[in-house]
Amino acid sequence: MTQEKMKRTIIASVVAATLLVVTLLAVIIYQIVSIAVTNKRIAEAQEEIAALQEVIDRQNGDLEYYISCLGREQLAHSKGFNFAD
Repeated sequence: MTQEKMKRTIIASVVAATLLVVTLLAVIIYQIVSIAVTNKRIAEAQEEIAALQEVIDRQNGDLEYYISCLGREQLAHSKGFNFAD
């Protein structure tokens, strides 16, 4: 192997290694960004779930009231129903 051929082989190897490193770095950066976006979406979904759970808890008390006899009578009167005594 001549000196010139060895020099070309080394340059080609360095170029290939550089391209490989750049490609791997690009993939790693993409994965980090993708994970960050997914974590943000998960956090937003958990906040929304917590807010909706609070609404459910608040309305559960209303449901229990309107299931009771007194609640049904009050709701009927508010809707305009009159009971004949």
